[in-house]
Amino acid sequence: MTEDTLRLILDKNPGLLSILLTGVLLPLGILLLTNRHNRKQKESDKSLHVRFNSKKHLRIQEKIIYASLSKILFEIQQLHASLSETSDDNEFVINSLKKFDGTIIKYHEDIANNMLYQSSEVINLIYKFYRQINDLKLEVKELTKKQQFDLVPVSIFYFSQKLADILIELQGIFIKERGDLKIHFDKTQQEMMRNCCGQAPAEAIKKKYDQVRHTLTVT
Repeated sequence: MTEDTLRLILDKNPGLLSILLTGVLLPLGILLLTNRHNRKQKESDKSLHVRFNSKKHLRIQEKIIYASLSKILFEIQQLHASLSETSDDNEFVINSLKKFDGTIIKYHEDIANNMLYQSSEVINLIYKFYRQINDLKLEVKELTKKQQFDLVPVSIFYFSQKLADILIELQGIFIKERGDLKIHFDKTQQEMMRNCCGQAPAEAIKKKYDQVRHTLTVT
């Protein structure tokens, strides 16, 4: 159909154009807009679903990490109690450290499996926690070699406070990131966690510990 023929038809049938616009083109246009809106809505819903699930998954990871580190701190407490019972047994100390390593290895795996989507700040604190544990074990071994058995529980006590401080800081980060929960958190009131290994050593034994510690190859 030529342009002239189409123009002639429209001239002889002036209502035809209106019929085409309202009966064909307008519904078609509405259908296209509706489909476009529905498509965008589905994409938006999918994106929201992914973000919600990702956030939910992240919270689960945080709980696993915090719980695992808390359990390790509890094992430190048990180690302190165990090594406070002996004062002159090198083999007992070494075996206790080996038992400690065997007990917490399962927590290492849980933590490693849930670190992927954590922030750099959280990951740094986790590795700082591990470094303190490693330093603790090395120091206990050094004290044992020097036959300073009475200083072993003292060493564990002060390292437990460092570990607790890291755990408290991590707890504060996790709670802060949960903007949907109104939780009062004051890290200055976490004394029970910081003193999980009991009361601080007497001043005389602390002074001896400080003096001996400076002579160790690991400080």
